[in-house]
Amino acid sequence: MMNKTVFMLLGAMLLLVGPIFAAEPTGLEIMQRVDARDDGDDLIQKMKQRLVDRRGDVREREMISLRKDYGKDSKSITYFLAPSNVRDTALLTWDYDGVEKDDDQWLYLPALKKVRRISSSDRGDYFMGTDFTFEDIKQTPELEDYNWSLIGSENLDGHDVWLVEGEPKTDDLKKNLGYSKTRYSIRKDINMYVRVDFWDRKGQLLKHLVSEEIRQIDGIWTAMRGTMTNVQSSHRTELSFSDHRYNSGLNDRVFSERMLKRGYRENE
Repeated sequence: MMNKTVFMLLGAMLLLVGPIFAAEPTGLEIMQRVDARDDGDDLIQKMKQRLVDRRGDVREREMISLRKDYGKDSKSITYFLAPSNVRDTALLTWDYDGVEKDDDQWLYLPALKKVRRISSSDRGDYFMGTDFTFEDIKQTPELEDYNWSLIGSENLDGHDVWLVEGEPKTDDLKKNLGYSKTRYSIRKDINMYVRVDFWDRKGQLLKHLVSEEIRQIDGIWTAMRGTMTNVQSSHRTELSFSDHRYNSGLNDRVFSERMLKRGYRENE
């Protein structure tokens, strides 16, 4: 009887302490959580952009961005509204899940009345003088392009975060993306990255992206500001977001080459 009681007590203790020793998620599993995070079925948001060079000179722009999810795929379009020298410039992105199909991107340049298709080898090119590449603009990286590793965790601005590193699987990917690795700081409580560090092809720290003023809008965690800083050139791109409209039922025709060339129209 005594032995049975002891075994029952030991079993109860193991049940209590079991969660403490639960295996940590892998780097890939964490990134999959980020990718699956609720960000609404669609979104319209206004953006202000400030480009600041090493001398402190500033260029300001106004933009509007629209995005719609199609299962695990998504489509987005961003229009420049001001100033006049970039007005109606637009970028259309069709972001496909998985590596079976390359993502599609088109850039419309109104001064030339020309649509430029962005090839996969151009993903590492910088977009309109900003510190963001065409690849950076996408919601999340193509997870299957990288080997993911959980390298630890830390407290960042009062929040516990996972530190996950991604290394492109091939040398060609490193060349096309322009990065030898990236490191994501991901809040454990909301599965959202709040900082991303990028290393160039030579393994030197290149730039970092910081997301700030994260709050819930319609129940969806949303960053109100973001800054990409190139530590090698001392140039940075500051973004502020406003007038978020989630789940408004965007029409599919918004995300077409025709609309890319037409420019943004309210209530389209």
